[in-house]
Amino acid sequence: MPLVLLTDNGSTEEDEPAYKIASVYDIPFIVIDHHHPDASIDKYLKAHVNPYHVGGDFGITAGMLGTEVARLINPKVERLIRHLPAVAGVGDRSEAAERALFLTLVNDKYPESACKDIALALDYEQFWLRFNDGREIIKDILNLTGNPERHQKLVQLLVEGANTMIEDQMSACIPHVVQRVLKNEAFLFLIDVEIHAHKFTFPPPGKTSGEVHDRLCKKNAGKPVVTIGFGPDFAVLRSRGVLMNIPRMVRELRNEIPGGGISGGGHLVVGSIKFVEGMREVVLEALISKISEAQVQK
Repeated sequence: MPLVLLTDNGSTEEDEPAYKIASVYDIPFIVIDHHHPDASIDKYLKAHVNPYHVGGDFGITAGMLGTEVARLINPKVERLIRHLPAVAGVGDRSEAAERALFLTLVNDKYPESACKDIALALDYEQFWLRFNDGREIIKDILNLTGNPERHQKLVQLLVEGANTMIEDQMSACIPHVVQRVLKNEAFLFLIDVEIHAHKFTFPPPGKTSGEVHDRLCKKNAGKPVVTIGFGPDFAVLRSRGVLMNIPRMVRELRNEIPGGGISGGGHLVVGSIKFVEGMREVVLEALISKISEAQVQK
């Protein structure tokens, strides 16, 4: 059976059911991921590259890791892909020291603003591509085809389209944000993205919640902020300055709320949770209670 390489996925217990099926066919797996790992899945893997294993965290992104592995396998591609870690770090909002190092490495050709544009263009294009790989257009966005003029024109066009749709979504969402102040003095913002956002278009619920969060962080500079974008049976969490552990919170809620149908996870302070629709209010209030108990950065 062929070796399967998973990137930006595969480190958590949520992946275990798929591994169990694959193990029936003796399919070998290698994982390159930066989500908080669960030791229970290592028995299914031939190798597991994850920064948490060596004292790092999600700030060393899957794009950074994937690029390093790629150039170790084939050093000849290093010149072509040396900007990818900087794009990945900016696109994944890394705050790790490595982000600045990778940006410095390519600053002469790809300043931070250019990396942000490439990351947004990728985000926008992948939404429309969905399950099509769109390999050649992705190569143009990443400037891998040797045609920098076409790369620049395409990225500019996609960024304009993305920003127009984001601003349209924000004009619909922001007036409906509900604010609370929690007992740990964190600012909590809630937005129902099912009824107060455009559906089936860009930006999708996760990115919509992130864009709302970014604007609220700027408005409340220096204060701990948590944003929850929720729908009938899901919630997306974004946090700044609140030391949460979303995978652990999801596990606790699953045990504490029988009949909630709870699952989910993600990074420590960025993630999502799913539940059955009839238990939404119960789950959200329990989730907010846990957030209010988390430590905040002063």
